[in-house]
Amino acid sequence: MEYFTLAPKKTTSHEPQVVEAALRQAWNACARTACPKCHVPAGQYCRNDTAGVTWVTRFHRPRQDAAGVPQILPPVGIHGLNWATGKGRYRWDDRRVPTV
Repeated sequence: MEYFTLAPKKTTSHEPQVVEAALRQAWNACARTACPKCHVPAGQYCRNDTAGVTWVTRFHRPRQDAAGVPQILPPVGIHGLNWATGKGRYRWDDRRVPTV
């Protein structure tokens, strides 16, 4: 994955392979869902505008909600939005979100 690493901010008491499978399921669900906040179509990264520059950002909460992430991650002890850690700051383009 080019921009993000799938990793919860805190460790959970669940088996690592179960957590990884849930993270992959959540990522792929978001990749298949358009974002109601920034209006990118399914298959593209979310974006934020700062000082006239558009940046890649983690999946917005409305997109996660629409993709069903609140039903996927809490059973393995992951709550909130910080399950995809950024690898840096990147300008947004229409690059496709890879499935994992």
